[in-house]
Amino acid sequence: MSRTLMKIPVFLMAFLFSTAAYVLAAEAPENYTVWDRMPAEAAVNVKLKIQAPVTLYAAPKSSNISGTISVNEIVDRISCVVYTHPNRHAVKVLKTTRAYKYQHSSNPQFITLYPGTIIHLLQYTGEGTYLGLWNGQLLWWLQGYNISGFTTANTNAPWGTYIGEATTADLGIDFWMCLRKSDGTVGWAHPTDYPKGTFSQYWK
Repeated sequence: MSRTLMKIPVFLMAFLFSTAAYVLAAEAPENYTVWDRMPAEAAVNVKLKIQAPVTLYAAPKSSNISGTISVNEIVDRISCVVYTHPNRHAVKVLKTTRAYKYQHSSNPQFITLYPGTIIHLLQYTGEGTYLGLWNGQLLWWLQGYNISGFTTANTNAPWGTYIGEATTADLGIDFWMCLRKSDGTVGWAHPTDYPKGTFSQYWK
């Protein structure tokens, strides 16, 4: 068999591998819901002092009003939800790297990601890190600042390259918070409907 014929299967395998990787990116969920993880470096269960009138809804994305919150009221944040679109935010792994399998663990477990693997970003998690998704498994604490071509990242040693849609650092998520008033009223608020600083953490 000639060397030319021997090379054909090699090129074919390389093509199929590359194609399969990008097919995985296309098959990622269009919509994904993350419960009880703030899209920032912040705890979910805290007290908040409200700095502007807030409307509470019976459920996230609902139009049914369950109550209102007045200025200077102190409320408890008891839950949150992030709606995100992973199929828009693909990253191709460039070099072997590890991701945390769980958010919290006394004995951390890792998933090894190999070059050519396609993963998808779900949401920002604070301090330059992101939550990702691969093969149905959540990937915690991915270093967004070491992904080339992603927002304003400028890295000399990237572990991955962004191949998704143009986006901002927050990935265009839809974020809702569940708040409980002192009288027991519970409802959901949509922070992007209000000025920055409306929901201030209360430390007393």
